[in-house]
Amino acid sequence: MINQTNQNSFEPFGSIYNEPVDITKLSLTRREITSSSPKITDLFVFPCEVYIECPPGLFRLLITSSPNMDDVETFSVRHNLRLKPNIYFNLIPLSTPLTWHIIIPQQIPVQLVELAAPYTYQPVSAPFHVRRILDCWFASQFEHCRLTKMSHKSYEMLYVYEGSLAVTLSSETYVLQSHDLILYHSETADISIESTCSYLTTVFDINQRKPLHILNRPFHCTSELQQILWKLLIESFANSYYTRTLMVCYLQEALLLLMQFYEKTSHETLLSDARLPMNDLLSEILAFMNKHIAEPITIEEICHEFFISRSSLQALFKTHLNSSPKNYLLNIKLQKSKELIRQNQYTISEIAYMLGFSSIHYFSRLFKKYFNTTPSAYARKIAENQNSSKNNSASRD
Repeated sequence: MINQTNQNSFEPFGSIYNEPVDITKLSLTRREITSSSPKITDLFVFPCEVYIECPPGLFRLLITSSPNMDDVETFSVRHNLRLKPNIYFNLIPLSTPLTWHIIIPQQIPVQLVELAAPYTYQPVSAPFHVRRILDCWFASQFEHCRLTKMSHKSYEMLYVYEGSLAVTLSSETYVLQSHDLILYHSETADISIESTCSYLTTVFDINQRKPLHILNRPFHCTSELQQILWKLLIESFANSYYTRTLMVCYLQEALLLLMQFYEKTSHETLLSDARLPMNDLLSEILAFMNKHIAEPITIEEICHEFFISRSSLQALFKTHLNSSPKNYLLNIKLQKSKELIRQNQYTISEIAYMLGFSSIHYFSRLFKKYFNTTPSAYARKIAENQNSSKNNSASRD
């Protein structure tokens, strides 16, 4: 959902207005702000009501009622804004540098709160794209038969329109009834049909190196998904200028709906049963975090990488690790910082930069909060211990 400032969802933060504020009459001052990067490292906050006036342009409002960013939201802005006191906010330019104005009482200074990690706005985009459809055909079988589809390097979708069939993948057999489908990749498929059956097979490639996590799972299609697959089937028989493009679009939509359905059911299962063992998806996410620990990765980038919503990611970590993704990522970064300090190859500033912290000051505050000492004090203690060990060794010699 793309939030709008003229919707009810904006009411907890403030309201909109059209005519510019008369700053002389209200004894206010206008401060000019220039934003040139979609990466936000600070949020504004004021103890009073704040007016925001913007020129024409493409930008988003990043806003939250608390500094921990757990309930952060973004809004499309088409009006001037009046924000309530103690609201944390900033504007994200989407195209060119943006100059905007904060209007506040004259005696109130501009206040900034530094974020734990930079926030980069992710515009609406697909997590993957169907690159091409290599083959697509519809078959009707009216008597018993067995087929072997040889393995290949592409994805394959098998959708049963009427009847039933059994498909064996990696020694496991799945029985598909009317309006069931299954996706598989790089596998030999043995298909067994006992009676009348009509089915659609589509072979395709996507531009995503990571395999889709909905493979080798039978799905029963919703009516919405059935309609999209019917359109794909119809276009496979057509021969117009737009046929190929429409087929790719329908298949892309079908795959996204499947992933949305899979995520929804997985999320509900997580919330209903906290005794579930750590699943493969979480293991992959943790491995990804550790692999990229020396990079300024964000929670949004993790969601995008693994085709998962922020709420589902939160539920996954809460269920299995009793932690939020942000706190887990912060913890492993700080543990890595201790390791880098012990290696004595980098300065404190270099370590803070390597691990993606917005500033050395923020890194130092977090380090002291977690370990009850500053990075510099920890480095001195390590050096003293090493010197003491050397001196003891020398005295024994």
